[in-house]
Amino acid sequence: MKKRVQDEKPKRSKEASEWLDQEIAEQEVRYGEIVAEMEGIQEERNGWYARFLDIIQNKGFNMNGDTRVQIKKEDIPKRPDRPDADKVIW
Repeated sequence: MKKRVQDEKPKRSKEASEWLDQEIAEQEVRYGEIVAEMEGIQEERNGWYARFLDIIQNKGFNMNGDTRVQIKKEDIPKRPDRPDADKVIW
């Protein structure tokens, strides 16, 4: 089998490994803070969704210039029934 460049992994220096470990730890802390904040405003976000759906069904939205289009209730996709349906970050 032919040896390929992308199959060879260069050795990582000790400094680079330490830096990576530090960066990963910092990012995990930031991720945890963002998740906590998003979960904290979930009820408010549900209100935003409901208001948006109300607007596009009753007032409609400008499709082109002054042309407004209302979305029928049956054309609005159903919210997925799973706990991570509103997850912002993966």
